[in-house]
Amino acid sequence: KDGPYGVLPVRSFYDRNPGLSSPLLTDEEKERSFLPHVKNPDAPGRNIGFQAEVGSVSHPEFDSLAKYLSEDALQAYPNCGEKNVHGGSVNEEWSFYKYLPFTDQTGIDHICQLLSPPLVSANSTSSRMDNIQDYTEAAQVAQFLQYKALAEGYSYRMW
Repeated sequence: KDGPYGVLPVRSFYDRNPGLSSPLLTDEEKERSFLPHVKNPDAPGRNIGFQAEVGSVSHPEFDSLAKYLSEDALQAYPNCGEKNVHGGSVNEEWSFYKYLPFTDQTGIDHICQLLSPPLVSANSTSSRMDNIQDYTEAAQVAQFLQYKALAEGYSYRMW
């Protein structure tokens, strides 16, 4: 099984094989599983020490975005709480370049948590960062926190 590729709640990276069901998971780990679509969750041999296909979103810096998105698309950056890859507040150009939202399966937007004050409501899709530069900087921080949790979660399960 590949993935998951989107944003995950940070605590899930400390589980054995985030997003992958296993008969070796503890009851607590099973409760926190957000991706129950594994075809045969009772299959043996799913205790992989580190699943190489686990990842998260990657978001370019503003200067890179400006090279391939139009000015209109730059100003149409996604709203907080966006869950859709296509439609919603996602501009067509963003979708063309495979935009992945920063909203996890629990509805928390990992970019908009960096607003001041933080936006932690899963239902606030009308809020936005002040500008595209702030949005891209917050995206960089959000993806740093995702990959930091991935590395720490791997270390946590090493021994």
